[in-house]
Amino acid sequence: MKFNDFLLENKDKIIDIYFDMDGVFAEYDIGNFDYSTIRPIKTVINLMNNLYKDGLNIKVLSICKNNKVVEEKYDWIEKYVPFLKKENLIFISKEEHPGYESNELKSNYLKDKINKKHVTILIDDDSSIIKKVCKENEDVKVFHVSSIIE
Repeated sequence: MKFNDFLLENKDKIIDIYFDMDGVFAEYDIGNFDYSTIRPIKTVINLMNNLYKDGLNIKVLSICKNNKVVEEKYDWIEKYVPFLKKENLIFISKEEHPGYESNELKSNYLKDKINKKHVTILIDDDSSIIKKVCKENEDVKVFHVSSIIE
């Protein structure tokens, strides 16, 4: 099902949309974790803002290499995506969860933390995360970032 069709089908429900950050609304620059040089993807940020204005709960669910990157991501979002509420920014540091892969961390978070009374959507660009979340989280509708860009 297409993203816009899914939203229309669920327009009378509370919708939580979790956006991955890197490669979704922040440039994915392989090996570069210096967020002062990461450019915003304005098309997606504009869509996020429109969805926020439409009353959807816009959240960020992003895995970070370490705690320093967590702080840099907070600063980056404050600069480029100021409409996002800090309490809706979920950054999971691999430094705090040694031995776990990104797909496990994200899937486990969604299993444990989502509100099952809401419609929950994940937008991501990583195929291993998409596959893991689809397999382990029947209550989450997953879309690849390419499906939300016109």
